[in-house]
Amino acid sequence: MGKPIAQAGGETTMSGEVADMPRVLVVRSESLRDRVGAALAGARLNAQIEASPSYLAAMGWLTNEQVDAIIGPVSATTGMVGSTARALRRLAPGTRLIAVASEQEHAEARAALGAGFDQCIDDSADATALLSALQLTPAPTRSGSTDADQPRSESAQNETAASKQSEPVKKPSEGGADWLRAAFEPAPLPAESDEVGDVDLAEAVMRGDGSLLPIAMRLLRMQSGLSQAQFVPPGSSPTIAGAMADIAYAGRVYGTLSAPGADVRALGSWSAWLGRWIALDHRQSDLYTLAMRDELTGLWNRRYFDRFLESVIEHAAEGRQQVTLLVFDIDNFKVYNDNYGHPAGDEILKSTATLIQSLVREHDVVARIGGDEFAVVFWDKGEPRHLGSQHPDSVIGIAKRFQKAIGEHRFPKLGEEAVGRLTVSGGLAGFPWDGRTPDELLARADAMALQSKRQGKNAICFGPGAAPNGNGSH
Repeated sequence: MGKPIAQAGGETTMSGEVADMPRVLVVRSESLRDRVGAALAGARLNAQIEASPSYLAAMGWLTNEQVDAIIGPVSATTGMVGSTARALRRLAPGTRLIAVASEQEHAEARAALGAGFDQCIDDSADATALLSALQLTPAPTRSGSTDADQPRSESAQNETAASKQSEPVKKPSEGGADWLRAAFEPAPLPAESDEVGDVDLAEAVMRGDGSLLPIAMRLLRMQSGLSQAQFVPPGSSPTIAGAMADIAYAGRVYGTLSAPGADVRALGSWSAWLGRWIALDHRQSDLYTLAMRDELTGLWNRRYFDRFLESVIEHAAEGRQQVTLLVFDIDNFKVYNDNYGHPAGDEILKSTATLIQSLVREHDVVARIGGDEFAVVFWDKGEPRHLGSQHPDSVIGIAKRFQKAIGEHRFPKLGEEAVGRLTVSGGLAGFPWDGRTPDELLARADAMALQSKRQGKNAICFGPGAAPNGNGSH
């Protein structure tokens, strides 16, 4: 965060000097950030552009900051579009959310719109379309918008659910580690030829994977006889003219139900039914987020970490893969709290969370497991491993870059004299060599972290299972 601001004419200044400007947060994509800046400059619109390495990092930042619009690739939600949208909406209820999708990501775009994004635009959208989506100026013609802005046919709706079968989704199950919604195999979805009922809707709510709306629309069409009924996202128009009724619950409008030739009264009953299911899906996701997220940093909390570590070790054991666990804390954190106050301590924790997230891979799990104690679970998502993601050699490099980043980071509430004084100490442990159970792996990583403290702090020690050369070192 804290990137330069794009202004009319291409001039820049540093973040924080013009707090009254509209603010746009761009997630992950440098090229998108450049295009947004060029569009704003071309329209002579002064606006502050911030950059976030991921949606998760944006959540941590939004706990203390607000922006007018958030825009980023739908792919950056990493298969968690529903929970991502609802977490962002909870943290920034008045912020405009824009997803960017390629022509091949229609299903993901539809899921983003159904989950709470305000608009989805094509990744080749021009400056006019970008400005229209951001709504920081009177909206010009919406050229460049992807056809995900418009409702599509039933087959396209079904495509959303079908596409989820190839993605790892978060699902509950019968207990133990399998209960974790971050399970590694997708839950089965009804086939297009199958009839669906309330049980399928309840399972979609429990999965929390964005499949509720497509399944609900299938059920609605079957039971109502309205074969051409469409879900119309807010701000869009139906592809076929017909009767319309708002889909709403408790004062919140989720979209519009449209069906040619429908009786308006009957359509209103179905829209009320659909609104309650969508509200339930959102509420379930919000409760899950509250239960599993750390409120201050936006990271996963200790509850999620414990369950995920158990699940990922089971997954790694079955697939003969490796897992590396990094635990670390901030050296002398209490001193900073005592000398500079708790707001400064909070700033350190949030900045630490953002820095470590910017360095790890998208699927690695970062959690705050104690006051100033953090953990990162590095795991192999699938085979073959992608170039540049070798395991565990890359983990050592990430840990060293993180140490360096913390030492060089500026913490405004600590003043200039604090630059370079902040350090972290931690420990690395690898499955299966350093431990074959979550408790064993965590105990080994903690022991390595304690060794780092004893030898003078500002170090990260690792056991044989995490060392590329087979010898514990730091």
